[in-house]
Amino acid sequence: MENLYPLFEQNRVLKKELLWSLRDYTFIHVQAEYGRYGQGFLKGWDIKVRDSELAVGPGLLKAGGFICLSGEEARISFKASDRLQILKMRVRIDRRSPDYIRYQMEFYLDKPDEEDSGKTEIREEEFEFELCRFHLRRGAKLRDTYTCFQDMTTEYDTVNLIHGDWGGPEGKGISPEVVMAFARAALKERLISAEDRGFAYLCLAREGIIAREVLADYLGRKVGRELGADDGNGEYFGAMCQALDMIGGGEDGREKKGGRRRILIE
Repeated sequence: MENLYPLFEQNRVLKKELLWSLRDYTFIHVQAEYGRYGQGFLKGWDIKVRDSELAVGPGLLKAGGFICLSGEEARISFKASDRLQILKMRVRIDRRSPDYIRYQMEFYLDKPDEEDSGKTEIREEEFEFELCRFHLRRGAKLRDTYTCFQDMTTEYDTVNLIHGDWGGPEGKGISPEVVMAFARAALKERLISAEDRGFAYLCLAREGIIAREVLADYLGRKVGRELGADDGNGEYFGAMCQALDMIGGGEDGREKKGGRRRILIE
């Protein structure tokens, strides 16, 4: 077993063996790192609102067991509508060629009817993943910033990342932006315990997606109800909001029935 690393110097010839080595190293490295992850967005895909466009940064996506790469920023036009709009990534897999498999990726805005919301019909060898959603009213401006953690779930005129289809270790994941926003909000609380502070540090220091079982264990212990792999992202977000209230001394928190940040002096 050996590894070949080309020397990129003047007058050096890149032989085919060296090109094969570069190819194999790239594919093996990515597949080894994300082999245990579930399908969905893996890394990157930052979203910014640019006037009447959504600018989506480069990222990695797992579809059909393969790691797909987008190396360029994508721009998706949008306009105000009286209905929910969901930004999705569609991946089509073409296996007709004997020489390669083609993974074609494209963003599009889905506008499901209320009665059909959440129902997606996926054809064979085709995958769809939600990145964000929003409900932009006429005359309003879409925003990608939030006044607080709970503001991330605002229904109108706000980019909502909560329901994104992210792949995590051994299954589903939750958007890293949502988890890090929770951690930053927790660290702002003066009454935060050492355990909560440690979990917040973990969320901020961990590069990538926090395993769902870790979130389920922490949040379940914090709010006193069990969360499972089958629970939706909305339920996890609700548990995060409840946990923040408890960290800050709200209902069932450290300052139960006594108000927040009350200091008694004898």
